[in-house]
Amino acid sequence: MSLRILGAPRRYIQGPGALSGLPEIVAALGRSPVVVADPIALDREGPPLPGVTVLRFGGEITHPEIDRLATEARGAGADVVVAMGGGKAIDAGKGVSKRIGCPIVVVPTIASNDAPTSRLIVVYDEKHAIVGVEMLASNPDVVLVDTAIIARAPRRLLAAGIGDCMSKTFEARACAAAGGINFFGGNPPLAALALADACYATVRRDAVAALAACDRNEPDQALENVVEAAVLLSGLGFESGGLSLAHSLTRGLTAHPKLAGALHGELVAYGTLVQVAHEGLAAEERAGIAAFSEACGLPRRLVDLGLRDPSMSDYATIAGPTLAAPHMKHLGKPATEDSIIAAMRLVEAGA
Repeated sequence: MSLRILGAPRRYIQGPGALSGLPEIVAALGRSPVVVADPIALDREGPPLPGVTVLRFGGEITHPEIDRLATEARGAGADVVVAMGGGKAIDAGKGVSKRIGCPIVVVPTIASNDAPTSRLIVVYDEKHAIVGVEMLASNPDVVLVDTAIIARAPRRLLAAGIGDCMSKTFEARACAAAGGINFFGGNPPLAALALADACYATVRRDAVAALAACDRNEPDQALENVVEAAVLLSGLGFESGGLSLAHSLTRGLTAHPKLAGALHGELVAYGTLVQVAHEGLAAEERAGIAAFSEACGLPRRLVDLGLRDPSMSDYATIAGPTLAAPHMKHLGKPATEDSIIAAMRLVEAGA
């Protein structure tokens, strides 16, 4: 019997004004920090540490981009990395931390996905297609989430985080039922399954109110709950609980030129609908998930992602890379190209 393994960041800190504690946190980890920052976040929020070298992330997390940033960080004598921005900028910061061998503090400025707490580094090519996944030796040292900053970000980004979060109960449960392993090479522990379930329960209860708070640019209890679900619970739920079809489908969706520009959480939201259709969830329950997605501004069909009237060729383009994803074995019902296409067509038909 395999071991049950759960991983997590050393510290998670969330709330309005949390960023004010960054200097003290960084000082405890190193003496020469560098900031790897998304330019949009940097222009909107300003440098998080005065007088510290800032390396601007180029926009796509490719191997050459990580190498460029790591070279600059070494040149600055960095002994701690602060990764600031969205998921790709954060993963770029993780890549730098891995290459130069130093601690990392993650400062998400949006809650569009669950990258901040995990040790995964998802790498793309210049055409925005996923090409592989690297891993840190351990989870980030500190994750610092200032919800006043999150509340100022565009509504679509929080919606994407909700989309990424909502899949976790279905994926972790599928992984555990199939005897799958999580990202630490162990069986999903009960704690990870509970966290994954809490993700879905929290966003179903609070997502609409949290999006309204985002519209007002004012954090409230609903926003705090949803941010914690989208960043902390979702991150721990996927990494220790395991993934399945919903995330595997992002491999196929990003391989289609008309879909590669969608946000990760938007793709996962659509993938969740496909997964529950593939698993044979009752039509009434699937309709409830689809209605929730729509209420949050998330996609229900491929047309919402930019692909109108998909052909069999389009479906095949998506299904091929999906089947090749490592998480596809985490299904109770084994998948084939035909079964994936059938589930997608069921979602497209709204059935």
